[in-house]
Amino acid sequence: MALDLPDLSGRNYLLTGSTSGIGRDAARRLGARGATVLVHGRDAEAGRAAVGEVTAAGGNAAFLRADLASLDAVRDLAGTVREEHGRLDALCHNAGLFTTRRRESEDGYGLTVAVNHLAPFLLTRELAGHLAEAGRVLTTSSEAHRSGHVDPERPVRVEGLSGWSAYADSKLANVLFTRELARRLPEGYTANCFHPGVIPGSGFSRGVPFPLNLGWTAIRFVPGMADTVADGGRALAYLAASPEVAGVSGAYFDGTRRRRPARSARDDRTARRLWERSADLVGVDPAFPFEGTTAVE
Repeated sequence: MALDLPDLSGRNYLLTGSTSGIGRDAARRLGARGATVLVHGRDAEAGRAAVGEVTAAGGNAAFLRADLASLDAVRDLAGTVREEHGRLDALCHNAGLFTTRRRESEDGYGLTVAVNHLAPFLLTRELAGHLAEAGRVLTTSSEAHRSGHVDPERPVRVEGLSGWSAYADSKLANVLFTRELARRLPEGYTANCFHPGVIPGSGFSRGVPFPLNLGWTAIRFVPGMADTVADGGRALAYLAASPEVAGVSGAYFDGTRRRRPARSARDDRTARRLWERSADLVGVDPAFPFEGTTAVE
């Protein structure tokens, strides 16, 4: 299915996790319409390759290296964007991980929630004032959010045998974060999240242990079960830049189709408390980024 994008010349997009998978595909699509894309990742060689693809497609690009498991690295990334690049038309939180190993972030939090939730939360705070007029914040969530549970008092689960639970929790946190951010943003700015599909070719299975990773990879051979990297990249680029979703905020999409999220993702009290607790964990004022009054649909 083709989803046409307008001419994006002069527009700037930051895509975390865009050196591979759907982020890289979306970066190329945005570049093909003339956009400037800030490619983010941890691997410099992969970053150079992704930048090359964006420029070959007709856009401009720069690679920004940062490990989102470190809150200091997130702050440094935001500082580089503010100091060296123009205002962002969209901030796309696409980086994420899944692991079953018991791992903590540099700051002592569960690695999955640190990368998948706290990093986007802090990066949004640091770059909120750098959004262009009618700027968008887009977060890659997952249908896994439907099996997640969020306790705002303890949103820092350390992964162990329940790695899937930690992942699902973080994806639910993405949807709750989007809902509360949309409520706080002033009119014209938007925040949305989406499920990119079930994509064996996305690199997700790198964090899945043997033999479970074999089952994940095998999904691609079951008719009707799998989506492609191109499907996910197309949806990401569409939601980041298409005028068809301008003004839509606080929404959850399955690909490019708007869908009702789980009941737990529509709990405003939990969303507000998670926001406040997350602000405390990363050491910022919960009043950011704007004291807006726009309502969530």
